Formats: sequence, C-alpha cells, structure tokens
Amino acid sequence: MAANYWSSTQKQNWLFEPYEIVDLREEIEKQHAKAIEQYPLPDRRLVFIFIKDRIIQLSKRLSFRQQCVATALVYLHRYFLFNAMQNVNIYLLTATAFYLASKTEESPHHIRLVASESRQQWPEYVPSDPARLGEMEFCLISEMHSQLIVWHPYRSLTALKENSKLALTNEELSLAWSIINDTFMTDLPLTCPPYLIAVTAMFLAVIFVPGKSALDLKQPPQDLQSLMDAGRFASLGGRSGVLTTIGQALDNSAVPAGSDGIARQNIQLPVGSSVKAKTLTAAASSEKMQNIVQFLVESDVDVTQMIDATQEIISLYEVWEQYNEKAVKEAVARCIRGQQLEA
Repeated sequence: MAANYWSSTQKQNWLFEPYEIVDLREEIEKQHAKAIEQYPLPDRRLVFIFIKDRIIQLSKRLSFRQQCVATALVYLHRYFLFNAMQNVNIYLLTATAFYLASKTEESPHHIRLVASESRQQWPEYVPSDPARLGEMEFCLISEMHSQLIVWHPYRSLTALKENSKLALTNEELSLAWSIINDTFMTDLPLTCPPYLIAVTAMFLAVIFVPGKSALDLKQPPQDLQSLMDAGRFASLGGRSGVLTTIGQALDNSAVPAGSDGIARQNIQLPVGSSVKAKTLTAAASSEKMQNIVQFLVESDVDVTQMIDATQEIISLYEVWEQYNEKAVKEAVARCIRGQQLEA
C-alpha cells in the first residue's frame, strides 16, 4: 500500500487521459460488436446510477461505511474499461464489487451473508452458491491486477475544511460531499486526481449555496465525520432545481482574483448547452469567493482540468434528468437473459 497518492498504483496505473478511455471503449465495441448491437444499454452514466442504487439496496441490511460504495463503483469503472457491460451479469458483479470493497475499506462481511442478501434482493439473477460470488471476485481482482487501494476525494475535502481562509460551512461541505458522490457516476475517478475532484466539488458547492432554496435538500447539513460514517450515499442528482441552480450560478463569466497583488485569473466555467446562465456577480464579489480564487491561484491547480471536471458534472445532471429506473432495469434484464448470464 502506498503511503500517499502520488506513489500509489492508482496514480501510476489507473489515471487516464480522456482519449485513452475513448480508445479502450472503441476497442471493446469492435470486439463485442454483435452483443452490443443486439443488447443495447442506455447511456453509461445512467447504468452507473442504476448500479449505485443497487449497491445501496444491497447494503440496507448490512452495516457499511459510505466509502465502500465509492470504492465499489471505482472497481466497476475499472472492470468495464476492459469488459463489455453486455458480457457480464451486472447484479452478480455489483454484489461482488461491494463485497470486495467492504473488505478493502475494513468493514468486511462474510461471503455467505453477502451472497444470501444478494440472492434475496435479486433471486432471478444471483445464484445461491456463494462460490459463484467467489469466482467473480477472483475475476474482478484479476482485471485490476490486485491493485485494490483507492484514494478518494473525501480525504482532500477534509483537508480543505481545515483551511481557515476558505472558511467552509457544514452546509457547503455537505453539498461538496454530495457532488463528490455524484462524480462516481462519471469517468472522473479514471481521469482526475482525487484532490482536483474535491476542489471542483468545493468550488461548485460554494456557488450552489446562495441558491440553496432552489434545491430539494431533504437532509440537514452534516459535519464530515458524520457523512463518512453515515450509512447513506447522499446525492444531488435527481433532485429538483439542480440544473436551474447551476444555470443561475455559472455564467461563463470570469471569477476575478483578489486585489492583493495576485494576477487576475479568468476561470471560465461553462454550463451545458441547454442551461440558460444568469450571473455570478454576487458570488464573485464575496470575500469567500475571493479567498477561494486566491487559493486556486496559489495552489497551482490545473484550471483547465477543473473546467473539464465541472462540465462533466454538469453533463451528468443533465443526463440524470432522463433517468428512468424501469427502462434501465428492463434493458439490463434483456441483456442478462439474452446472453444467458442469469443464475
């Protein structure tokens, strides 16, 4: 296990340029063109939303730390880099990823318990024999070359909390945490270092807060330790008013740096094409925003990559509005049955 992210297997082997991921997926499509054409699945992000909900469904009666869900989703992202979704029983793979992640994150469950719970939740897709789950675990570990340690943005968000100049509130931290959770439905865990995801989520959360009344926030703000230990996976996706709030906050306008001698920075944060932007003036004029921009300048964050990450998150929320659980469930079922992958 690496003592820090920079010497970790994640940094060395599991961080890709977007074009590399495109190339890998095109290769998979060529190799499995017939199955992919015969059993089409919805947008990858919609499938991952469905998988995330299945993991939470599975874990309702199993104690777990929230980070287990994030780690399981990263494992699945890695697996699907080299395997077509149409060639695997997604329910069995999801249960296996959660089982393996629970061990990695030091909140393990016995394989028989996970197999039994999976069977109870999805009896038509998960076999009763725990050995099948063990076989899938071996395949999953093999695809990841036994590189199981995952560095998450949560640790970086905790560090940002300790920065007194940023003065982040529990409400902002809670929003940033939810945004980080949502990034696991995108390719960001494969293309961005965790610290950059955390900084982007923090920046968006600070912008969100002035328009928080537009969001359907059903949970009160929590401190980070409570969020880490919570048995839920908070999300902004699917809530009413998210895209409207983004459109009101992000304006394709510059967020100016402070007037303390630091060079002015134009941080362009584009919104999705379907979102009508309004203004960022109120946020830009606040002392907190000035401090955040100063932090970005002094920390030498890759602003271009931050912009790309922001667009990826916004695009996710646009796609999320199209999410229909029944449609995804039926598409997955057709694939599993057609490929004879069921239990």
